[in-house]
Amino acid sequence: MGLNQGGSSSKTYLSISDGKIAKKVKTEEPGAVKCTSKDGSKTWWEHRYRSVSGKITNVYKSDSNMGFGSRLVIEVKDGPDSFNLEMPWSSRYSSGFFLAMPNIDVTKEIEFTPWMKEIDGKKKTMLYLRHDGDKDNIAWYWTKENPQGLPDMKKIRVKGVDVWDDSERQDYFENYLNETFIKKLGSPAPVANAMSNDDDLPF
Repeated sequence: MGLNQGGSSSKTYLSISDGKIAKKVKTEEPGAVKCTSKDGSKTWWEHRYRSVSGKITNVYKSDSNMGFGSRLVIEVKDGPDSFNLEMPWSSRYSSGFFLAMPNIDVTKEIEFTPWMKEIDGKKKTMLYLRHDGDKDNIAWYWTKENPQGLPDMKKIRVKGVDVWDDSERQDYFENYLNETFIKKLGSPAPVANAMSNDDDLPF
C-alpha cells in the first residue's frame, strides 16, 4: 500500500530514477541515494522504492516553463496519503501507462512498478501496472500485433541524424486520456508541475 511509510496526510512528489520510484530529500538520510545531473552541475539525494500503489484520482499533462519539457502526472491516493507520480510525457515509462489505459479499472487500487535494465550499453525502461490482488500486469490494449488505430512512430532526419518521431502517437494518447480515460475519474481538474528524465520509446 502506498510507499509503505504512512503517518502523513500531505502530498508526496515522486519521479522515476533508474527503474525505481524516487522521492527527493533535502539532505543525506539513511538509505538515501546520491544523484548527479547529466552535466555534473547538481547533486541531490533521494529515497528509492520498488513501487507505489493506490487509487488513481487524476491524470494530466503538465507543461513546464522551467526547461523540463512536458510531463505525465498521475495522482494516486492511498488512505490518508497522496502521491504525484511524474515522468516525461514522451518516454517508455509514460507509454507503459498510456498503452494500458483502456484496461485500467479505476475503482481498484493500482500498483505502479517501473523497470530498467541495461542491454548493450543502452538503458531499457518500462512502467508496469497491476490491479490490487492480481498476479499479472494489466495488459496493453494497443500492441505491435494489434495497434487498433494507434499511429506508428515515424523515422525523420534531424541535423543529419535519423530519429524516431512519436508526435502523432502522443497526440493520440493525449486525446484518449482527455476524452475517455479522465471521464472514468469524474473529470477532475488538471493542475501543473514538473521534473525531468528521458527514455527511448516502445515498438
